Amino acid sequence: MKRYGFFGMLVFTMGCGEPEKVPDNTPPLVEPSGFVDTSSQRRVRRLSAEQFHNSLQVATNQAWSKYERFAAALGRADFGETTSEGGDISVTFDKLVHDAARETCLAAVEADVQMADNVILRHVSLADRDLPKLSANLRYLFLRFLAVQIDADDDARFSPWLTLLQTKADGELSDNDMQMRWAAVCVGLVTHPDFLTY
Repeated sequence: MKRYGFFGMLVFTMGCGEPEKVPDNTPPLVEPSGFVDTSSQRRVRRLSAEQFHNSLQVATNQAWSKYERFAAALGRADFGETTSEGGDISVTFDKLVHDAARETCLAAVEADVQMADNVILRHVSLADRDLPKLSANLRYLFLRFLAVQIDADDDARFSPWLTLLQTKADGELSDNDMQMRWAAVCVGLVTHPDFLTY
């Protein structure tokens, strides 16, 4: 025992005693209020390149002319280097979606004006400015693009769209203005998260 000295003996002696029993009176863990277990809920996913292209064509009745050129950048697998579909919403995906929306929406509204289709301008003409007709067309577009049924003309979800379709800082809206604004509504719906995800 001499080798360890006084402190070594003290440590040795303290370690040999019985451990002290501490009463376990800690409260049980409680989940915070509002906690939602998301382990079994489905995850929101974006459309694949093919799904986006097909949905865009169905919604606008127009094919995006540059799809094959940019399909890989949208996430389509080539099965040479990539064997799985891309599922990330990246800057590239967002940019290409906007490009595709602009091209197809402009073409769709132009086709409607030329009376070839009634895809975007189903319940209105470019000359229509009154609220009931604008709202009726917006209700139809919400259902067509987003699968959202809206029954009331004064639904709050229409406010930003109606502002776009009715407001001009320097006078009255021309038919050309309305054509561009209906195309902008179409672009807004194509790029809406509810259109791009499932």
